[in-house]
Amino acid sequence: MYTIGGVSKTETQNQQIHSIPCKIGYTGPATVESNFIRSKVEGETTERGMFRGRGLEGADWKPPNNYQIVVVKERKGPKGTMLDIEAKADSIKVWEWDKSCGENANRTTIGRASTYLKIANALAN
Repeated sequence: MYTIGGVSKTETQNQQIHSIPCKIGYTGPATVESNFIRSKVEGETTERGMFRGRGLEGADWKPPNNYQIVVVKERKGPKGTMLDIEAKADSIKVWEWDKSCGENANRTTIGRASTYLKIANALAN
């Protein structure tokens, strides 16, 4: 059983969250702006990037209505495992190296997976 523990709204506003298709041993905050080469292509909704020698394409993905994007961190609490909200965001910058992101990242894995949220919501209603 998980309990969600919140943090104050001011601590979680305007966070930038990236989903990069690679495995990295580090799981904490990173200075993406200084360690990840990115450029915006004029006239396109996607960005181009480079990470560990691989070319990447990134696009913003926004969750369906009535859903939020949060980053949680697990910790042991007095009543079991707790998930503390560490960050909130309006969108996730989703990066792909082997396929085009497309407009609003709908062609990415996370974009396609969110379709199941829409289907589940339709079936529940």
